[in-house]
Amino acid sequence: MMRAGLIGCGRIGCEFDDDAARIGIYTHAAAYRAAEGVSLHALADADPAKLAKAAERYGIPAERCYASADAMLAAGGLDLISIAAPDRFHADLALKAMATPGVRGVLLEKPLALSLDEGRAVVAAAQARGIALAVNYSRRFCPAHARVRAALDSGELGRVQTVTGFYGKGVRHNGSHWLDLLRHFFGPLASVQAWPSRAAAFEGDPSPDLRIVLASGLVAHLQASNHLDYSLFEMDIVAEHGRVQLLESGHRVIWQRVADSPYYAGYRLPQLAEVDESGMRDLLLHAVQDLRDAVLAVRVPRCSGEDGLAALQAAEAACRSLQSGQAEALP
Repeated sequence: MMRAGLIGCGRIGCEFDDDAARIGIYTHAAAYRAAEGVSLHALADADPAKLAKAAERYGIPAERCYASADAMLAAGGLDLISIAAPDRFHADLALKAMATPGVRGVLLEKPLALSLDEGRAVVAAAQARGIALAVNYSRRFCPAHARVRAALDSGELGRVQTVTGFYGKGVRHNGSHWLDLLRHFFGPLASVQAWPSRAAAFEGDPSPDLRIVLASGLVAHLQASNHLDYSLFEMDIVAEHGRVQLLESGHRVIWQRVADSPYYAGYRLPQLAEVDESGMRDLLLHAVQDLRDAVLAVRVPRCSGEDGLAALQAAEAACRSLQSGQAEALP
């Protein structure tokens, strides 16, 4: 049985369990309790109220609840570490977790870090120590999204014409989710150009509009929305044989197939074929299961540290482009 320690008892760490009836296993804590072969062993959070609530909910005794990540890591006895702390702490906590004797796997919330130097240091540490490092770009663990990837890979949709979408709440914090999904579906990104938008920044993280050119030549456009008004995360894939829309943050996927127009003779239109409402249930459970399996099989997790670094590189290129006014190339 692998023992897991959780750093951060906020929303994605624990509190989304209040919505479990609608979204399933969507927290790190619940995932470690549900996955076979692992157990939630310890908790750490600087907020005493959050820590106490989580301890009661998951039955963690007081001697295994810590007011700091350092104290939890110093106590040892952990195989897996989840980091669900605020973005600014990700890199430092990941480095400390991977330096802890006995730790074999780390599941890190996105983004990987807030700078490329930090991100590269985290990935290098995982490689040097042989630790399975996973970054929770959660849509990679969604069966409904996997179906979209399969349709693209098989050629079922034909030649992709364009990809557009919306995001909000910072290009690093949430925009990197979209950039990772774009890369997951369509391959490496070649360049990013950014323009100021009317959307609010998030904790100093800007929310620009983007034009992304992929290595394949495909061009995608990502528009920012103001998260202070409401949440909006969408991707619209327009292809030769149809159209796929990932709506409501990915909980609903609309499939359209090209067919003869019901209105005008001689015209063809994308027409509704299916609404997939299987949603994004149990995504953290899938992520924890994948981390467990990666540790046991000594393989790379489904969303690796390198994937997290690639998403961060794209987000950082967007921030540089805001300053330069030019498209910024990606490695």
